[in-house]
Amino acid sequence: MIFLWLLTGIAIINLVTALMAFKKRKVAPLKEHPDITIICRTWDDDHVVGRFIDGCLNQDYRGKIQIILADDASQDATSEVVKKYKGKIEYIRAVKHHKWKALFLNKIIKTRVKGEILINTDIDAVLPRNYVTEMVRSLQNCDAVSSTCIGGNPDTIISKVRIIEDLWFFATSMVGRAVITRRSAIYGGSHAIWMKVLKAINYYGTKTMTEDAELAVILHQKGYKTCFSDRTVVLLEDVVSLSHFLNERKRWLYGLFSVSKYYRVFQPYNLLAGFNSILSGVALISAALITVTPLFVIPFGLSLVTLLLSLFREKAKPYVYSWIPIYILLDPILECMALLGIIIDSTLGKGVKWIKVSGSKYHVGSHLISVFKR
Repeated sequence: MIFLWLLTGIAIINLVTALMAFKKRKVAPLKEHPDITIICRTWDDDHVVGRFIDGCLNQDYRGKIQIILADDASQDATSEVVKKYKGKIEYIRAVKHHKWKALFLNKIIKTRVKGEILINTDIDAVLPRNYVTEMVRSLQNCDAVSSTCIGGNPDTIISKVRIIEDLWFFATSMVGRAVITRRSAIYGGSHAIWMKVLKAINYYGTKTMTEDAELAVILHQKGYKTCFSDRTVVLLEDVVSLSHFLNERKRWLYGLFSVSKYYRVFQPYNLLAGFNSILSGVALISAALITVTPLFVIPFGLSLVTLLLSLFREKAKPYVYSWIPIYILLDPILECMALLGIIIDSTLGKGVKWIKVSGSKYHVGSHLISVFKR
């Protein structure tokens, strides 16, 4: 019975998180248009570079935008692709590839950034026209902001699992957590920060391979205000195969473990995020134990309602709802496989490294479509 109440308690916390995401929030008018710098690191992504740059150039923001493409020693045709954007962007190519992303970005940020606000996104991102405007709008009331990111390549079972995770954990849950704790995580695929704040904390942390998680922890510890914007949605490319998922997820999890090692991370926000992250596990275990006692239908039902609410809130298209069973079944298994992979890599002495997800490319380059209506 203790296990039943434990699962039920976690399920209730997750449901409350989802419900809080529906709370109406005031939208402040954009009063000023400070200079902006968009920086993006690329590594053998010649097939998506043009798409990303076009999105940056197509913004409706009324202020100045500096665009910096940081090429971490790509060996493909990236340098050729960017030639047609000469005069519109700043292209900086490293002579040698860096071990971690932040090691390269910090060098450029310290010497080349001109904007008062730094926006950092992933090269596979498809930015909506209002992206910069909405990020700046949020920064009127906080020091750093992250925004909704949802996968747009429902090509495989794995990518469908990841998209449901995006709709729940990286969208609705992010909003709910921000409402409850008045803090936000900083998502590497889309975040913005005042340059004066970034300089004050000595730029991105380089103790781990997950600079976004480090940034959030440092900001929270030093008392800076972080917030979340759901008024703009960035389409990103989710992983499409089991090997791609494991390559990505091992880096994420190992980075979080490393952050826990170097920083004090036991805070209400991180505890709530931990509960939110195991929603699929709670649902799967509860479903399996219903045969033991029918009462386990309670945590299962609460978890299912939470997922349905998150898809409804993000205005997911009808066919997306059919992927929920796949997510409940596969996500816990995939997470366990990633954890096992970390253990095996550490045991064999190889360690977890920042590697290309697909082997030859960091991003596959899938065509992205919107799986939601907003």
